[in-house]
Amino acid sequence: MVANEIKDLAKQTSGATQDIKDKIEAIQQTTTLTVNVIDDITKVITGVNAVVTGIAAAVEEQSAGTRRNIAVNVNQAAQGIQDVNKNVNQSSQVASEMSQDITIVSNSMNEMSYNSNQVNLSALELSQLSESLKRMADQFKV
Repeated sequence: MVANEIKDLAKQTSGATQDIKDKIEAIQQTTTLTVNVIDDITKVITGVNAVVTGIAAAVEEQSAGTRRNIAVNVNQAAQGIQDVNKNVNQSSQVASEMSQDITIVSNSMNEMSYNSNQVNLSALELSQLSESLKRMADQFKV
Protein backbone atom coordinates (compact mmCIF):
# COMPACT_ATOMS: atom_id res chain seq x y z
CA MET A 1 0.00 0.00 0.00
CA VAL A 2 2.60 2.53 0.93
CA ALA A 3 4.57 1.38 -2.08
CA ASN A 4 1.53 1.86 -4.29
CA GLU A 5 0.98 5.31 -2.88
CA ILE A 6 4.62 6.15 -3.45
CA LYS A 7 4.28 4.83 -7.02
CA ASP A 8 1.14 6.97 -7.51
CA LEU A 9 2.89 10.01 -6.08
CA ALA A 10 5.87 9.32 -8.35
CA LYS A 11 3.53 9.08 -11.35
CA GLN A 12 1.78 12.29 -10.30
CA THR A 13 5.13 13.98 -9.78
CA SER A 14 6.33 12.75 -13.16
CA GLY A 15 3.09 13.95 -14.80
CA ALA A 16 3.31 17.30 -13.02
CA THR A 17 6.95 17.61 -14.01
CA GLN A 18 6.06 16.82 -17.62
CA ASP A 19 3.20 19.35 -17.46
CA ILE A 20 5.55 22.00 -16.05
CA LYS A 21 8.14 21.13 -18.72
CA ASP A 22 5.48 21.51 -21.45
CA LYS A 23 4.35 24.82 -19.98
CA ILE A 24 7.94 26.09 -19.78
CA GLU A 25 8.51 25.07 -23.42
CA ALA A 26 5.29 26.85 -24.41
CA ILE A 27 6.41 29.96 -22.47
CA GLN A 28 9.84 29.77 -24.15
CA GLN A 29 8.23 29.47 -27.61
CA THR A 30 5.90 32.38 -26.83
CA THR A 31 8.86 34.40 -25.52
CA THR A 32 10.86 33.61 -28.68
CA LEU A 33 7.89 34.63 -30.86
CA THR A 34 7.42 37.79 -28.77
CA VAL A 35 11.13 38.66 -29.11
CA ASN A 36 10.93 38.08 -32.88
CA VAL A 37 7.79 40.26 -33.14
CA ILE A 38 9.47 42.96 -31.03
CA ASP A 39 12.50 42.78 -33.35
CA ASP A 40 10.18 43.17 -36.37
CA ILE A 41 8.41 46.09 -34.68
CA THR A 42 11.80 47.65 -33.88
CA LYS A 43 12.81 47.34 -37.54
CA VAL A 44 9.52 48.98 -38.64
CA ILE A 45 9.96 51.76 -36.07
CA THR A 46 13.55 52.27 -37.25
CA GLY A 47 12.30 52.48 -40.85
CA VAL A 48 9.54 54.91 -39.88
CA ASN A 49 12.06 56.96 -37.91
CA ALA A 50 14.33 57.11 -40.98
CA VAL A 51 11.40 58.27 -43.13
CA VAL A 52 10.33 60.85 -40.54
CA THR A 53 13.93 62.08 -40.27
CA GLY A 54 14.08 62.39 -44.07
CA ILE A 55 10.78 64.24 -44.14
CA ALA A 56 11.90 66.55 -41.34
CA ALA A 57 15.14 67.29 -43.20
CA ALA A 58 13.21 67.99 -46.42
CA VAL A 59 10.73 70.22 -44.59
CA GLU A 60 13.59 72.11 -42.93
CA GLU A 61 15.34 72.53 -46.26
CA GLN A 62 12.14 73.77 -47.91
CA SER A 63 11.43 76.03 -44.96
CA ALA A 64 14.93 77.51 -45.13
CA GLY A 65 14.58 77.98 -48.89
CA THR A 66 11.19 79.59 -48.44
CA ARG A 67 12.53 81.92 -45.75
CA ARG A 68 15.41 82.89 -48.07
CA ASN A 69 13.01 83.49 -50.97
CA ILE A 70 10.68 85.53 -48.78
CA ALA A 71 13.60 87.59 -47.48
CA VAL A 72 14.86 88.20 -51.03
CA ASN A 73 11.35 89.13 -52.22
CA VAL A 74 10.80 91.48 -49.27
CA ASN A 75 14.16 93.14 -49.93
CA GLN A 76 13.34 93.49 -53.62
CA ALA A 77 9.92 94.93 -52.79
CA ALA A 78 11.49 97.38 -50.33
CA GLN A 79 14.05 98.42 -52.97
CA GLY A 80 11.25 98.82 -55.49
CA ILE A 81 9.28 101.00 -53.09
CA GLN A 82 12.36 103.12 -52.45
CA ASP A 83 12.84 103.51 -56.21
CA VAL A 84 9.19 104.47 -56.66
CA ASN A 85 9.44 107.00 -53.82
CA LYS A 86 12.59 108.44 -55.37
CA ASN A 87 10.87 108.70 -58.76
CA VAL A 88 7.79 110.29 -57.20
CA ASN A 89 9.99 112.84 -55.40
CA GLN A 90 11.86 113.61 -58.62
CA SER A 91 8.56 113.89 -60.55
CA SER A 92 7.19 116.19 -57.87
CA GLN A 93 10.30 118.36 -58.08
CA VAL A 94 10.07 118.49 -61.89
CA ALA A 95 6.36 119.34 -61.66
CA SER A 96 7.16 122.15 -59.21
CA GLU A 97 9.86 123.49 -61.53
CA MET A 98 7.44 123.28 -64.49
CA SER A 99 4.82 125.14 -62.46
CA GLN A 100 7.36 127.88 -61.74
CA ASP A 101 8.33 128.00 -65.43
CA ILE A 102 4.65 128.21 -66.44
CA THR A 103 4.16 131.06 -63.97
CA ILE A 104 7.17 132.88 -65.45
CA VAL A 105 5.88 132.31 -69.00
CA SER A 106 2.38 133.47 -67.95
CA ASN A 107 3.82 136.61 -66.36
CA SER A 108 5.89 137.25 -69.49
CA MET A 109 2.83 136.81 -71.69
CA ASN A 110 0.83 139.19 -69.49
CA GLU A 111 3.65 141.72 -69.71
CA MET A 112 3.85 141.25 -73.49
CA SER A 113 0.09 141.68 -73.76
CA TYR A 114 0.26 144.85 -71.70
CA ASN A 115 3.16 146.16 -73.79
CA SER A 116 1.29 145.23 -76.98
CA ASN A 117 -1.74 147.18 -75.76
CA GLN A 118 0.53 150.11 -74.95
CA VAL A 119 2.03 149.92 -78.46
CA ASN A 120 -1.51 149.85 -79.92
CA LEU A 121 -2.48 152.87 -77.83
CA SER A 122 0.69 154.68 -78.86
CA ALA A 123 0.05 153.76 -82.50
CA LEU A 124 -3.51 155.05 -82.21
CA GLU A 125 -2.27 158.27 -80.63
CA LEU A 126 0.38 158.62 -83.36
CA SER A 127 -2.29 157.99 -85.97
CA GLN A 128 -4.48 160.65 -84.40
CA LEU A 129 -1.52 163.05 -84.20
CA SER A 130 -0.70 162.26 -87.78
CA GLU A 131 -4.27 163.05 -88.82
CA SER A 132 -4.11 166.29 -86.84
CA LEU A 133 -0.80 167.22 -88.44
CA LYS A 134 -2.17 166.39 -91.86
CA ARG A 135 -5.19 168.62 -91.32
CA MET A 136 -2.94 171.39 -90.10
CA ALA A 137 -0.62 170.93 -92.99
CA ASP A 138 -3.56 170.93 -95.39
CA GLN A 139 -4.57 174.38 -94.08
CA PHE A 140 -1.30 175.76 -95.36
CA LYS A 141 -1.63 175.73 -99.09
CA VAL A 142 1.25 176.89 -101.03
